[in-house]
Amino acid sequence: MKILHAVSGLAVLFAMTAPQGTAQVIPGPRGPVEFIGLQDWNAQELFDAIQQVNPGRPFSACAVAMKEQLGFADAGAFGFSNVGSGSLYTVVVGVEDSTRVRYRVAGSETVALPESWQEVKAVVGEDVRTLRAAARAVNSRGGIFRLFNSPRRVARREGANPETLDRLLDFVKRADGEEDHRLARNVLDRDASWSSRAIATLVLSNFLDEDTSWHGLVGSAIDEHAQVSSVALYMLQGLAREKRNPVEWSGARAPLSAILGGTNPFGFRETLEVLVATAIDPEFGHQLIREGPDYLLAHAGAEHEYTRKPAIAFLQAVSGEDFGTDVEAWRAWIDGKRD
Repeated sequence: MKILHAVSGLAVLFAMTAPQGTAQVIPGPRGPVEFIGLQDWNAQELFDAIQQVNPGRPFSACAVAMKEQLGFADAGAFGFSNVGSGSLYTVVVGVEDSTRVRYRVAGSETVALPESWQEVKAVVGEDVRTLRAAARAVNSRGGIFRLFNSPRRVARREGANPETLDRLLDFVKRADGEEDHRLARNVLDRDASWSSRAIATLVLSNFLDEDTSWHGLVGSAIDEHAQVSSVALYMLQGLAREKRNPVEWSGARAPLSAILGGTNPFGFRETLEVLVATAIDPEFGHQLIREGPDYLLAHAGAEHEYTRKPAIAFLQAVSGEDFGTDVEAWRAWIDGKRD
């Protein structure tokens, strides 16, 4: 069973929008709790069960308990703070069907690394905070976003060592040759070391003019080791902030299908935003949706605006239509029953 750190799904908003539509929303200890994707469970039953097995902890940290103690195939939890009031809107995502959860299985080999790769791996080791800080910093672009994600600021936020972060970022900057690109893809496909795969994921940032690099990023987003997937998700989050050149995504059908089906709920939003930013082919996007529409439509029908917005934006981009929060209209379009 894969373990994800609930903290990676914690988002803070400076304002909350009044919810719209219908969903399973019940009162929680600090504010509303919305449940998405439930099948056999209902909201109140799950709420009570989480409180019983996870006493005294916020609902935004319940994903591990849902998987380890309540039998969910995957789960995610996200807390949205209403600054000033102290209230919290929590979104809990549950995936009950295990056939929809398909993490990338790590390789079983030890890929030979050049000296420069070995040095940085020895320095970083299993320093998860520095890896995550690098993922936040490596794809920052100009303007306020770049200032906000300067290496020193990121190091402070993530609790990383600034000197180690500088050294890792310098390595990533220099790993820009074609041999580095081939090696990164080889490591992601074959290497058993999660730290090697995390570093290889960072190196992909140098080759974003290659579709295979984007495919590698979404593949890392469903890596079976949470530290690798969190590096990929931090990178995708930054990449989704600006419009990009189109990417031909059909070579990443398997990881995209897994994510849209419910694998790693913490990466769902970032993946949808990247697909829109890179102008996914509408026909291919429609194929992905038809393989398993329920998880996407559950998000499109969420009451919480920040949660439903990327799902609706993705549906709009693929369909050329705008049915808003009308889930049944979207389902009819998916099934080809609507002109």
